Amino acid sequence: MSFIDNFTNFDIAMESRKSGTRNEKLAPLSAGHKSGWWWGITGGLHRRIANTSLASWIQIALANLAVVALLGLVLRGKILFNIPFLDFRYLLHAHSHFAFGGWITVALLSLMAYIILPSEYAGKAIYKWMLTAILITSYGMLFTFPFQGYGLYSILFSNLFIFSSYAFTVVFIKDIWKSAVVSSVKVLSIGAVIYMSLSSAGAFTLAYLMATKSQQTYLYRDAIYSYLHLQYSGFFSLSVFALMLHYLKIDNRYTKWFTWSLTASVLPTMFLCYLWHEISNLFQIIAFAGSILLIATLICFLLMLPALLPGIQKTKPLTKKVVGIAMIAFIFKLIFQALTIIPSLGVLAFSNRPIIIGFLHLVLLGFVSLFILAYCIENRLFKYNRMGAIALWTFVAGIVLNELALFSQGLGYMLMMSSSMLDWLLLLAAVCLCSGALLMAIQNRRTIYRRSPVIDTDGRLKVLPVKYPD
Repeated sequence: MSFIDNFTNFDIAMESRKSGTRNEKLAPLSAGHKSGWWWGITGGLHRRIANTSLASWIQIALANLAVVALLGLVLRGKILFNIPFLDFRYLLHAHSHFAFGGWITVALLSLMAYIILPSEYAGKAIYKWMLTAILITSYGMLFTFPFQGYGLYSILFSNLFIFSSYAFTVVFIKDIWKSAVVSSVKVLSIGAVIYMSLSSAGAFTLAYLMATKSQQTYLYRDAIYSYLHLQYSGFFSLSVFALMLHYLKIDNRYTKWFTWSLTASVLPTMFLCYLWHEISNLFQIIAFAGSILLIATLICFLLMLPALLPGIQKTKPLTKKVVGIAMIAFIFKLIFQALTIIPSLGVLAFSNRPIIIGFLHLVLLGFVSLFILAYCIENRLFKYNRMGAIALWTFVAGIVLNELALFSQGLGYMLMMSSSMLDWLLLLAAVCLCSGALLMAIQNRRTIYRRSPVIDTDGRLKVLPVKYPD
């Protein structure tokens, strides 16, 4: 009989003594219930996952954002200082994979599952288990990529992450299809998770090329661009607007036009990513059609904007400002993508690393991350006080400084000019991003729980969380 059995029987006996009754036989807890250290661990894990709320997932995601920002700071430091024990490429892989998996994917999928889905679906335990699998595999990538790059264990965790996202996609589509969610939100949500799953084709191709040390440069870069495009223009963008339209409760002809143009533009615009090398005439035609769709999407967005403004005006003052910055970043994203159809601009953009990095950070930080933070503030998932304000605006300042420095660096490369000062400005931007993200994570730290054993009426041992101020 285990310690828990003895502890439980002691409490039952004491209750019997107080009530004046006698327990003829005290059955061990293990009779019908598993005991021992292994079942204690798994049972505790099961209870913890079952009790995980949306606020908890957002707190975890914010902590992961701080880790991503810290890795970014180390990468910037590696450029300026000699840090011999760190491999830059390996650390870069960890930074990018964990940014996508640990921060953006966890945040967006948890918001979509808990907020967009009706309560009868959002409360299903399977979503918590799938989010847990996504989180654990993200940590696996975080701790393996810095040491081996694309190796056995990092590829294993990457594949497990992808399979977990497949499972989420299947269950989520099945549930939202049966729900009464408005059509625009439903289309955007389904499109988002489908594009998330489709992006794995690029990831699998890239992993194969890296593992086999292939020298196919064109295929290598095309795999990267395809993966990034389906994530940024597909999964990230569609998820953001699904959450926005669902929150604002708007569904008119302009939102429908915008929804379909944005969703339909994802695949054709992927061919814009291949214009850095020679492609067939058919691919060029598809890329041109994608560019036209981007312009149509921008026009639909501007037509939809007047319908969005009344709802946005009712939000918190901070939400309006941060969402405004995010939407400006989205407009720049559409314009930059559409302009790459011009051959001279396309070649300059895809051969200019600072421009590419600047564009990726514009979307990931300026558009998607700022929207998530604003959405969490509006839904009381972000603890906003004076320290929170300082943290958020420090983070925003880091984004602005990072974009200005990167695009200035890219422009300098085009004009055959360079300045070492820009590298120091990028380091300062990384410091701002890291400081802001760390402060936000601290402000939204998890509430401390003490667990107290309680005997239920049927004699089973329950563990109830007792909250106390931290």
